[in-house]
Amino acid sequence: MIKRYVKTIQIEGWMADLTVKEYLKQVFLSKQLRGKLRQQRGIAVNGRLVSTAHVLAAGDVLALTLELEESGQGPYPANAKVPVQVVFENEDFLLVNKGAGQKMHPHSPTEDDTLLNGVQAYLEETGAKSLGKPAMAYMIHRLDRGTSGLVLIGKNPLVVPILNRQIKEKIAKKTYLAKVAGHFEERVGTFSKAIGQSKTNPRLQSLRAIDDGGLAALTHYQVLADDREKEESLVQLSLETGRMHQLRVHLSAAGHPIVGDDWYGGRPADRLYLQSTRLSLKMPWTMEERVFELERLW
Repeated sequence: MIKRYVKTIQIEGWMADLTVKEYLKQVFLSKQLRGKLRQQRGIAVNGRLVSTAHVLAAGDVLALTLELEESGQGPYPANAKVPVQVVFENEDFLLVNKGAGQKMHPHSPTEDDTLLNGVQAYLEETGAKSLGKPAMAYMIHRLDRGTSGLVLIGKNPLVVPILNRQIKEKIAKKTYLAKVAGHFEERVGTFSKAIGQSKTNPRLQSLRAIDDGGLAALTHYQVLADDREKEESLVQLSLETGRMHQLRVHLSAAGHPIVGDDWYGGRPADRLYLQSTRLSLKMPWTMEERVFELERLW
């Protein structure tokens, strides 16, 4: 099914004196969608059709109209029984606080107990609109099932590649907190060992390990607190790369497995003690720098 989306932008500040093409590139709209806008003659300024060479002026209203086939992602069956905690919402995306143990998205048509099922139900129940159409849940990035915290979810197909690029190029930056075993000699440091697929259990495809032939991986850490009685530390973590299970593998290899991480040697606990607590990004279309942060759980 083809849907017609209309995004309206008020031109102000840094956007003025750019051509439409320059503006669309600076806000990370994908080359594919820029091409479709040209082909469909979907660019208008103050109600008049223009080319991508048109120079924008302060006070202009830029309207982008695109007809797109439905994305291969979703739609996810709505399930109002799945809890959803919305941290922020605008026309283009939601930021939600995923619970520990909550799965991100379904892997089969019969599965409907995931975060994306709950978000789709939330959007339908609230009657949310996005670019002139009923909002749909689009996954931008993932957290492991055991990890809790901030997750971006798009509401329309135009914003998905914009946010995807920010995640891929580390323009959007995530910060985590973890409760881990033991104490650190250095309170600030970096883990830099490469990560590859586990060779000890090849049947467990999702298991990762330190591997000289693996992919480069960088994790920065800062110790926030020590609990000498429990022999635990609270650490703040940020990623330069996005390898699968990177935080869990690096911490385990350093002798500090995350509490509750039964895959990578963590001591037993009621949950995986890893939380995505902070997200900074540039707001789609305006490029305004925003920071979102959860209260610390521990």
